[in-house]
Amino acid sequence: MDRTTLTRNLKPLEREGLIKIFPGQDRRVRQIALTEKGGNVLDEALPRWEKAQAHLASILGDNQWDALHTSLDVATKAILESKL
Repeated sequence: MDRTTLTRNLKPLEREGLIKIFPGQDRRVRQIALTEKGGNVLDEALPRWEKAQAHLASILGDNQWDALHTSLDVATKAILESKL
């Protein structure tokens, strides 16, 4: 992921107090930590995400579920290799 895209995507999480961004070893490096509030939000969201995933998997069935994951893996790899 492009550095500016990553920064743009992390800023709202930092603004909401879900993550904390710290300076790293040098100017090019940043360290990111989940705050207590962020951990609480994650703890609340994770069961909902897992339930949604299980629901979709049950609708698609094992073969289509596996095919979906394979297609997403192939698409991700193609994008990364094309350096878009």
